[in-house]
Order: sequence, then C-alpha cells, then structure tokens
Amino acid sequence: MDSTMITTYIGIFIILFAGAFVQGIVGFGSAMVWMSFLPLVIAFTDAASIVPLMLTILGGYMTIRLFKYVQWKTAIIPLVVSLICTSIGVWIMAFTTVQTMQIVLGIFLFLIGVYFFVTSKNPIVIKPTPLNGGIAGMIAGTFTGLLNIGGPPLAIYYSQATDEPLQFKGCLEFNFLVMYGWAAIMKGFQGVYTAELLTFLIPATAGLLGGSLIGLKLFGKFDKKIVSRLVWTMLVIMGLFQLGKAFKLF
Repeated sequence: MDSTMITTYIGIFIILFAGAFVQGIVGFGSAMVWMSFLPLVIAFTDAASIVPLMLTILGGYMTIRLFKYVQWKTAIIPLVVSLICTSIGVWIMAFTTVQTMQIVLGIFLFLIGVYFFVTSKNPIVIKPTPLNGGIAGMIAGTFTGLLNIGGPPLAIYYSQATDEPLQFKGCLEFNFLVMYGWAAIMKGFQGVYTAELLTFLIPATAGLLGGSLIGLKLFGKFDKKIVSRLVWTMLVIMGLFQLGKAFKLF
C-alpha cells in the first residue's frame, strides 16, 4: 500500500468520524459533512456512492439504540413519500454530469447554511400535519437520491412533530435507515460498487462507528449551539467551494 492510499484512508476515517460525531450531537448533519469533504480526498462519484451505505449503517445503529422512541404514526407518511422520491432522485442522478451535481450540491449547501443562520433565532414553525410530513418526505427523498442530503427537511418536520429529543432522533434515524438503505440498493443495481471503492468502506466504517458512539454518548450534554454554528459555517464555505470547483475558478 503506497503513501497516497494511506493518506486517502486516513482522510476518509477523519471525515466519517467528524460527520458521525456531528449527527450524534445535533441529530443530523453527517451527510452534509461527508458530501462536503469526501470529494476532497476521493472522486465525487465515489463519495456519492459511499455515503448512502454509511448512512444506512449509521441509521441502523442509531435505530437499534433508539428503537423504543420511534413514533410510528408520526414517521409513516414522511417515510413512505421519501422512499418513493428517493427512487426518482437516484434515477435523475444517473443521467447527470459530475459538474452539474457539483453545482447543485454547492447551491444546496450554501442555501441550507444561510437558512439555518437566518432562522436560528426565529425558527420557522411548521405544523406537524400529514401534508407537511409528505412535503418533508418528498424534498428529503429527492435530495437523498440526488445528493445524499435529505436530513434538513426531515429534521425540521420531526422537531415539530415529536415531544422530546429522543423521539425526534429516533424517528429521524429510522427514516434515514430506510431511505438511505433504499438509495444504496438502487446504486448497487446500477453497478457503482467496484472492488476498489469497497476498500474505502474499512476506514469509513471505523470512523463512522467511532464518531457515532462518542456523539451519542454526548447527546444532550454538548453545547449544540456551538456545534450547529460551526456546521452552518462549514456548509456556506463548502457550498462556495463546490461552486468554485465546478466552474473551475481554482
């Protein structure tokens, strides 16, 4: 194994650890961290293929830990709609160029970061109705299929539809398990998981398990405002970075 590959493995481990840690503390955000930084160490298409697998593992691990907190009546509509729309998003991505996906990712990261900054002091209140649950699932599923980033709309909905933090986290993680699991299966049918790509799963899984274990232990004990603001700042910066890279500004 040459030094370049070792450096790549270390980079994957650190990035996966950081994303899983953020999700453990805040409740979501791992996909945004991973899709922001993984393309710096591996190809964009490889990052887009690995992330659904990692989110499936993370969602499964978290769901097992929080299964008793899942509110089934609350989760069923966003879950079903997100599953359908994930299929649509994956299908669209199969016909999209890497440059286009970088542009869409850059715009999405930038807008999400700005949105959370703007609404941090005056959050937008969304009524937990079946219609709003369906809309959250539709947006989440479509962007999961396209960019592997479906957390924000679901997090906004479940934060209003659940009564306590662990119910929020349980519903969110279960939705991630099913939604990203289906995205990973669809990508598998498309033949994206090559032998070389699968070797990345070793450091990725190690980083994911380490970060999620520590993050979950600190859930409710860490200053979420500080972590959240760091994540939002990172989203804005990495959004602009992806746009600059797509348009070959550097």
